[in-house]
Amino acid sequence: MSDATGLTALSVRRPLLIIVVNLLILLAGLASLLAIDVRELPDVDRPVVNVRATYDGASPETMDAEVTGIIEGAIARVAGVRAIESSSEESSTRINVEFQPGIDINTAANDVREAVSQIERELPEDVDQIVVLKADDEAQPIVNLAAYSTSLTNYELAERIDKDIAPQFLSIPGVADVLLYGSQPRVLRVMLDPARLAGYRLSVSDVVETLRSVDLDVPAGSYESDAQDLLVRAQAS
Repeated sequence: MSDATGLTALSVRRPLLIIVVNLLILLAGLASLLAIDVRELPDVDRPVVNVRATYDGASPETMDAEVTGIIEGAIARVAGVRAIESSSEESSTRINVEFQPGIDINTAANDVREAVSQIERELPEDVDQIVVLKADDEAQPIVNLAAYSTSLTNYELAERIDKDIAPQFLSIPGVADVLLYGSQPRVLRVMLDPARLAGYRLSVSDVVETLRSVDLDVPAGSYESDAQDLLVRAQAS
């Protein structure tokens, strides 16, 4: 009671002091309010790592059985893994690995790379280099480039970009990934020499039958309609 009476008496005797103190409190509150970063979608840095692999010509079932399943088994043994989600598509697979909160994303990515490197020999030989990336929910493409050539075919141009240009972009600090669109698969054309065929006593039919007997399993396109999507494949054995 005496404290309240003393504060009241002080306010009566020195009103200017009380006004200044209240103004300081008000200014401090406004400064704190303006300094708070208010966002509709807060920046929550989740420890998530993406793993990508390609296997040209493989069906989704083949990707899941021979690539995705093996990689998932290796990643599941990494310490701190919270959840694993995978998607197997034609010729490619994508695996998202979420770690427990508080785990350093750089350490998690290195652990995943090490785990994947230990099982690479178990994968089919035609599986391209596996890519491990640190995921960023806010990452968006910031540069789109188009390339054309008057001297290279579409396949040669795509191969040149994939092997020579894309790695240069990936070496730039801050670049997480480089995606290529519009590249065409390589097509082999067999040109026959009638004179040499006659010398080996072979006919065009013999060459055709030999090619047909080769174990072949490659994509031949797709058909999309309102009711269903069909994946067309060319198979021979």
